[in-house]
Amino acid sequence: MDSSHKENQIDEIKKVSFWVSQLFILIATIVGVFLAANQGFKQAVQFENMKSYKENYYLQKSLQYELLDNIAILKAYMAKSQDSSYFGARSEPLNFYTLVWDNMKFSSTTLGTPPKFLRDSQRFYREVNRLHDEIAKGNMAIAIGITKLQEQIDLVEKDLLPALDASTKEITKMFENTDVIL
Repeated sequence: MDSSHKENQIDEIKKVSFWVSQLFILIATIVGVFLAANQGFKQAVQFENMKSYKENYYLQKSLQYELLDNIAILKAYMAKSQDSSYFGARSEPLNFYTLVWDNMKFSSTTLGTPPKFLRDSQRFYREVNRLHDEIAKGNMAIAIGITKLQEQIDLVEKDLLPALDASTKEITKMFENTDVIL
């Protein structure tokens, strides 16, 4: 073999090795970009989920506190109404706190709340208002109305409030090993 033929072979090998190395660099770049994008997407989804759970935690906790406050208002109304010397049972408004309930209409987080909580809350407000109206109009005896109002309180205290509490505790557990503060 002459030296020029050998040089041509070496040049060819260099050209092939150059293109092979470039091909590997290109493949590595594509795989790297794909893996980084995939990881970024997973992080974005995880962040959005955590944000949603955190917002839902606050919404559920706020609803729980509002229901507790409104039950206290309702119990005070019921206690006064049972006093025979109190004449406001038919005319006194309940004046519930409804900031959370009213603002839930405008919150995207509301639809992330378990439907049972929304349905039970809605039923409580609807039934209490209906019973209060019946008492106010004189269509229902105060004693019967008080009994029916107590039934509504019992449903919320025995079912809804413990369920809300359990749900918020479950969300709290999800954040135990994270840097998220509730």
